[in-house]
Amino acid sequence: MIRRPPRSTPKPSSAASDVYKRQSLDRIKIFGNGSQVDLVQQLGGGWKEKSLNYEADILSIQDLLVNISKIVLGDLVTDNPDYHERFQLLDPPDKIELWEKERHGFALNLLRGDGTSIVYLLLGKERINGPGQYIRQAGSDKIYLIPEPLLIYSESGDWLKKELLALESEHIQRLDLEKEDNSSFSISRVDDKSEWVNETDNSELIEKSKINRALSRLEDLTFSKLYKNNEVTQELTEQNYKEGSLSVTLFDGSVFSLIFKKNVSVDENYLLSLRMGISLEASGNSDTNGSKLRKEMEEFNQRVNSRLFEISSWEAKELLFSD
Repeated sequence: MIRRPPRSTPKPSSAASDVYKRQSLDRIKIFGNGSQVDLVQQLGGGWKEKSLNYEADILSIQDLLVNISKIVLGDLVTDNPDYHERFQLLDPPDKIELWEKERHGFALNLLRGDGTSIVYLLLGKERINGPGQYIRQAGSDKIYLIPEPLLIYSESGDWLKKELLALESEHIQRLDLEKEDNSSFSISRVDDKSEWVNETDNSELIEKSKINRALSRLEDLTFSKLYKNNEVTQELTEQNYKEGSLSVTLFDGSVFSLIFKKNVSVDENYLLSLRMGISLEASGNSDTNGSKLRKEMEEFNQRVNSRLFEISSWEAKELLFSD
């Protein structure tokens, strides 16, 4: 995989998926920049970031493997271990707290299921005069220059699959909103061709543009940061926040509940918790569709259970029908 072809014929390797499939890739460990990432392949496919216990973005992993498979070693710079520190290529420390930017680079370890390495790379400083990056393989003193730097995400959260919801707007039948000031309203429609109507007669129908913005956001809702299950944020510790909630009911009977939290003392992003349920009418069905819904509910809730997702203030405001 990491090779040095003749200078006259530098060619990249074959497709990364084929290369690493043959090598039984099971795990990817990244160590550096004061943090570490641990990506583990799951039974039946897919990847998970172990420290956060959350689904990883398969496209980011595929991009990394493709970029690794294209690495072509350039000139041998030195095989003197005394120069490892100079090129930020010292062996990684045992503890992440001992990592130093001026002495260490990134450690990238691709492992099989039995824990043995397929390839273990140390990525050092970038070349000052011109393109390139210094690199060596763990266990070897030889330092090479590669023509293009291999950029790697250093935070575990950067590897997560950020999509939260992708609800098709034509499938949404009802919206129930409770705002921060405790006001509330509900709108519904008979089918996806019908106009939205109020559930209560004593309130004005909300602007159509706000409804469309909320529907559009529900089609593509992503998060920027994930809080661990046992992580208590400052907003919640201080109990200094307001809440709003949105319930989204689909025509098939599935119901998605979104609860928003925001620190009122500063202008920060919102924290979001989610849960999926099934309407009483749909939950009584024992047909294939009902079984499918229950399976979807279990999988969704297992993924988001007891977690807080950070989303931007403008995304939250669209879903809360705020100006």
